[in-house]
Amino acid sequence: MDNTLLIVNPVSGKGRVRGILLDILSAVCAGGESVRVCVTEKRGDASDFAERYGAGLERVICTGGDGTLNEVISGLMRLDTDVRPDISYIPLGTTNDMATSLSIPKTPRDAIEHLSGYSQRRLLDVGQLGRDYFGYVAAFGPFTDVPFTTPQAAKNTWGYLAYLVEALGQLPDLTSQSRHTCVRYDGGYIEGDMLLGFVTNSLTVAGGIVKFDEENVSLDDGLFEVLLIRTPRNLAELNVTLGNILKRSFNSDNVTLLHTSRISFSFDREVQWTRDGEDGGIYKNVEVVNHRRAIRIFVGNSL
Repeated sequence: MDNTLLIVNPVSGKGRVRGILLDILSAVCAGGESVRVCVTEKRGDASDFAERYGAGLERVICTGGDGTLNEVISGLMRLDTDVRPDISYIPLGTTNDMATSLSIPKTPRDAIEHLSGYSQRRLLDVGQLGRDYFGYVAAFGPFTDVPFTTPQAAKNTWGYLAYLVEALGQLPDLTSQSRHTCVRYDGGYIEGDMLLGFVTNSLTVAGGIVKFDEENVSLDDGLFEVLLIRTPRNLAELNVTLGNILKRSFNSDNVTLLHTSRISFSFDREVQWTRDGEDGGIYKNVEVVNHRRAIRIFVGNSL
């Protein structure tokens, strides 16, 4: 009987998994595990596989990018807590923000060695945006949709450069993406014109552009880190705002950092969201909720 599920995204990270699949299977089977292998063909497959075959297994191994891992987490969250397996992650995507936060090796060979069982596990919070789940970030505003609007062929050819090209195309239309927003969170309320918002459970988002200090972030405390960026009034103010973000100065005139277990947003018109770099849906009103210590994942030994 199988006790491990291996979910493979064959196109993520320029299709690198094709060259290491046998190595992955050898590493897993050497530990005495029996494996069911499922290969994704379209969006949603990884989530379906995790839900259909994951209950009661020892672990699910996910190969792909942050979006594939998001699907695996989403599928497992549909299972009862007592039958959810652990997760191992081999990051093969373009940004791999979640692997950075969890100190999971990003080179394929090191990541395969990470499967041996010598790595440690930890519980992680999982976020819920509307009816859908996310592992490390839900976001709205310019540039946040770049990971899923960039064509897969361009990502496979150019990697992270493809994201930058896609983002540059949004610059001329930047301020028009501002939304008047009402924000309610644990014990507080904010209202104003917002350009960007990140609801995170991570040390880094947006490919490492936005980073949080480790002493301010706990991945299993039931609290989100929420970064809200008000709309700058002019180019000079925009430059100051961006500088504050890069310097991690998160409590300035246009930048606010909150810690909360749940948060709701009401916009003056519908807004596109992302979940872990994938399409998160369009909302005018939405609540984001933290599910504390909902999954367990193998992490790097430095955590």
